[in-house]
Amino acid sequence: MNSEFELIDLFKNIGSEYYKDNGIIISPGDDCAVFKSNKPIVTSIDASVEGVHFPKNANPSDIAYRSIAVALSDIAAMACRPLAFSLSVTVPHNEHDWFESFLEGTKKISDEYRISLIGGDLTSGPLNINVVVYGSPFSEKILTRSGAKPGDIICISAQVGKASKGLKDWKNNIDSSFIDSYLRPKAKIELGKEISLIANACIDTSDGLLADLKKMLNASRCGADVYIDDIPITSDINDLNAGDDYDLCFTLPEEMVCDNFIKIGIVKEDKKINLCSNKGYDIDIKGYEHY
Repeated sequence: MNSEFELIDLFKNIGSEYYKDNGIIISPGDDCAVFKSNKPIVTSIDASVEGVHFPKNANPSDIAYRSIAVALSDIAAMACRPLAFSLSVTVPHNEHDWFESFLEGTKKISDEYRISLIGGDLTSGPLNINVVVYGSPFSEKILTRSGAKPGDIICISAQVGKASKGLKDWKNNIDSSFIDSYLRPKAKIELGKEISLIANACIDTSDGLLADLKKMLNASRCGADVYIDDIPITSDINDLNAGDDYDLCFTLPEEMVCDNFIKIGIVKEDKKINLCSNKGYDIDIKGYEHY
């Protein structure tokens, strides 16, 4: 058994080698951490609850990695560079081995994205993880959901449904390359950087491609023709409503479209969203509902 303070002590130096690069001037240990930036600071928070956002018997290392990655995806969608994160963990026990495994996943993603853990909390209760992330824009432009313009091309960067397939394979004890897509998703930080000056609007596809595209179009007060035949799917057409892919869906002028972007539609002034298919696909926009 370990005390709360012994467990907290395990996490105190995660990302400490990145303090200077990320502007951390007072590190964890006081009541607050302090960092400075000559750019605007963006921040987002994500809650991950056992049995809802990750399976009940998932490895603690995967729980940590996944919980932080999904929060970082919001930073990517704003075309920002992640700087730091805070971590609040509620756990029904104080088993050292569990925390050592959780620590491994936390350190892994800290090193992968070169971000600093600058604070958090540890409490007893049903297992859930809350992550606050901080970032700063790569350029003078911060991408939002509301900037799409009629004539813009709608793009994504990867096939949809890989995470959904990975979760099914994991539950069915099928060893497949898709499992990491679910348990260890990658925040598209570099893609956000690539489109930071050329895109007009962006959103991450956490709740399902069609649902998140609809949110972006609604925020931009536009509609679209969406060519669902052109969207690469993993299992079937229902992948378009499956969440957890954490890709970016963005709009940009046609002349700015690069070869590595997957074109899936065009923004229209009319607010209607038309799902176009020559293959006879018929699907409603649903997506993940939190309640």
